[in-house]
Amino acid sequence: MLIKAGVSIARLERNTRWGLRVVEDVFAAHKQEMIVTSTDEGNHGAGSLHYANQALDVRRPDEDRAAMSTEIKAGLGKDFDLVIEFDHWHIEYDPK
Repeated sequence: MLIKAGVSIARLERNTRWGLRVVEDVFAAHKQEMIVTSTDEGNHGAGSLHYANQALDVRRPDEDRAAMSTEIKAGLGKDFDLVIEFDHWHIEYDPK
């Protein structure tokens, strides 16, 4: 796992950290380098879970996107959301 300069995973909440590991394992299984591009820094929407340290963004993979997103969703379970954006994937711990 790589972390973009200026980004810190140190403040992520426990469940979000667990989710980060799940995502990292899927990237590794597909031989893709995972790059965390955002946690709580930067500009996010009002009420964003980034500011509650319950969300992170990762650069989207180069290949196997459909299979990887399916595996990540299954591995994270119902308490997480995976939102596929243009250039990144947003992962948040948001229990229903």
